[in-house]
Amino acid sequence: MKTHLPYKKGFTLIELMIAIAIMALLTGIITVNLTKSRGKARDAKRVSDIGQLQLALELYFDRCNKYPASAVVSGQPTIDVASSCTTQSGAVITINTFITNIPTPGTQAGQVVYRYGTNTAPATDYVLMTVLEGYSEVVKDDLDGTVFSQNCGTANNGQGTAEVHYCVGPQ
Repeated sequence: MKTHLPYKKGFTLIELMIAIAIMALLTGIITVNLTKSRGKARDAKRVSDIGQLQLALELYFDRCNKYPASAVVSGQPTIDVASSCTTQSGAVITINTFITNIPTPGTQAGQVVYRYGTNTAPATDYVLMTVLEGYSEVVKDDLDGTVFSQNCGTANNGQGTAEVHYCVGPQ
């Protein structure tokens, strides 16, 4: 009587190695694309934050007839949250009246605050600047050149690549 060994179902070693190699390749491709998407999402948040700050600055100007002064935080000029004015009714207005928390851009692009500059007192003009991680279509409509000591053009970041600066002024 012949005895047959039962047929074992399974993958061979080569089939397993090929499957693992394909998964590693796909994981690498997805990771690269995900990294780019995250950078674009951070840039979109920066542009949105700049828009919120612009709105708060315009509301401040509407009440005070001037923009808030600038202050230096971590070596970078930003909005002075202590800057205030008194309205005709006696109310003391600060930028925090219109925006509870001044947003921060994150440190991926090397910034700790959104940079802010104004003309001489009383401040009737301003510029807000942030560094984007990559080129975006919004850069076509921003300010260019040097505005109130803020470099609003593309600059070399010292690492052989260009920084994309996004600047806006009063609406």
